[in-house]
Amino acid sequence: MERLKDMGVDFYKCLKYSSLVSLIFMMVSGLCSFIISGGSLTTALECIKAVLFASGSIGLMIAAVSILKRDREKEKDWYEWKKRFKIFSYRVTIAIMSITILLYGCIIDEILFMLNH
Repeated sequence: MERLKDMGVDFYKCLKYSSLVSLIFMMVSGLCSFIISGGSLTTALECIKAVLFASGSIGLMIAAVSILKRDREKEKDWYEWKKRFKIFSYRVTIAIMSITILLYGCIIDEILFMLNH
C-alpha cells in the first residue's frame, strides 16, 4: 500500500511539473505569436498547439531512446534522483511529462476546433 501511495505522489509531481512547463510554453509562444500576428487569437492558439505538440513529441523520443539504452549501473545521479522520485525513474518521468504536455496540446486543439465550427 505504501508503494502505491509513493507512486501516486510521484505521478502528482510529474503532473505538477509538466503543467508548469506547459504553462511556460503556452505563455511564451502565445505571447510571441500574438504580437507577431497582430492580435490574432486563432494564430496564437495554433502556435501554442504546435509548440506543445513538438515539445511533447521530442520528450517522448528522448524517453524512448533512454529506455532502449539501459545502463543503470553507469548512471551517476541515480541515488540523487531517488530522493525526488521514490518509484519513477527519470525515463518514466520524462514519458509521463511528455504525454501530459501532449494532452495540453490536444486541449488547445479541441478549443481551436470549437472556435472554427
